[in-house]
Order: sequence, then C-alpha cells, then structure tokens
Amino acid sequence: MSRRVAGLMAALLLLAPMRARADYHLFSPYEIDLGELEIENNSDIVFDRRPSQTKAQSYTAEFATGITSWWHTEIEFGFNRNPGPSQPTLMDALVTENMFQLTEPGEEFADLGFFIEYGQDIARAPNQGSNQVTFGLAAGKEFGRTVSLLNLFLTRQLGPNQTSQGLDFTYAWQTKWNIWAPLSPAFEIYGDTGTLGSVPGFNRQQLLIGPVGIGVLQLNRLGLGAAGKLKYEAGWLFGMTDSSPRNVLRWRLELEIPF
Repeated sequence: MSRRVAGLMAALLLLAPMRARADYHLFSPYEIDLGELEIENNSDIVFDRRPSQTKAQSYTAEFATGITSWWHTEIEFGFNRNPGPSQPTLMDALVTENMFQLTEPGEEFADLGFFIEYGQDIARAPNQGSNQVTFGLAAGKEFGRTVSLLNLFLTRQLGPNQTSQGLDFTYAWQTKWNIWAPLSPAFEIYGDTGTLGSVPGFNRQQLLIGPVGIGVLQLNRLGLGAAGKLKYEAGWLFGMTDSSPRNVLRWRLELEIPF
C-alpha cells in the first residue's frame, strides 16, 4: 500500500479518537461491496447551551468488508464524551454490525436489507453502561435522480446496567439528489420515540431534521493510483422538540481500498 494511502488511513483514524457510536447515520442496503476494505469514521458534536446537552460528542473508527454479494460486516470502536464541562472522551463500546441484502436492486418496489448490530459496553467505570442489540429494516428506493433511504430499528438493552427495559424504536430518512458525484445535496430526518409501550409525548421524543452534503472522490484522479474512493457526508441537524439537541454537526468519512 502506498505511503499516501497509509496517510489517508491514519487521518481517518485520527478524526475518530474520541461517544459510543454516532447516532446520526443511515444504513443502506446498497453498500455491499466485495473485494474492498472500508475504513470509516462517523462523528457528531452537539451545540446546545443546556447543561444536559452541551458539548456531547460521538466518534467511531470502523473497519468493514463484504463477505458475500449479500452480506456486509463491520467492526466498530466507539468513543464518547458526555455532556457538560471538563468531561473526558473515552472509548466505551465495541460493536459488530451486519447488513443482509434481502432483494436484488431494482427487482422489487423497494430494495430491502436486514440490519443487526451488537454493542458490548467497555466503559472503564463499573455500572456505567449496558450492552445492547439493534435490529430492523433498511430500505432504499431510486426514483429518477433521487435516492431515498429509510431505517426502522428496534434496540434492546442487555446486561445488569439497563436504564430501560423493552424495545426502543428509532427511525431515519434520507433523500439525496444525484446532481454531481463529488457533491450532491440531501435531506435527513432522525427520530427516537422511546420505549414501545411507554412512549412519551411528542415533545419529549427526539426529532432532528437538516441538510447534508454527500460526495464521492475517485482517489486515482488525485494522483493516488488505484487507491480506491473516498466517500464523505457532512450535515447540520436542527432539533425539533424540547428533548432534542438544538444543533448537531455530523460527518462521515469512508475510505474504500480494493484488495
């Protein structure tokens, strides 16, 4: 591997040395690529004057590949900074993610995938967090120059340190307009209703909406030979309820290296 590719890999990891996993990221049934190593960073930073929200941060370092033409797997190291002043940033989760493609792209009304994730809490302080499993539907639909993604997920906490019991329901939506590969506009929605069976009022749920820029850069055009592709996303999300962060900056970087 060339020195320049190694430098890009190091840069991605350095951007993620710090919350157990970035919550603001859609999972796609399309992205199952054989013969590629993917190095990814998903991150978010909260901008909010309230003590319960201010300066909360989430970073991940992820390594993924396609096992078959329909199975994509990933290992993730999660880092978290709790809200409030003078909080440390610590690695607190080891996560494994798997996406299984259920339909061939374009053959059905929507392209479907099944997502499942297990997160092992590795926080240094005892009784600080719980393990959890997340699973559900990832759907995609292409229409003209637009591509829309929908995630409908359920999460169950495991282990002795559960803060809630039952299934927590989250949903996410993204619509991207394919205008130009290096930079295309998108719109995203992220929601969390809370635990099913005891869902709070709407204003006590989480809901964030905002614009995102998405692009793909071919690294050979940047003088890096057959180094693959660099995908990126950057967006600003606005909280729509009292329980949501006021503003969230979120980004994603993914380096794809063929092997």
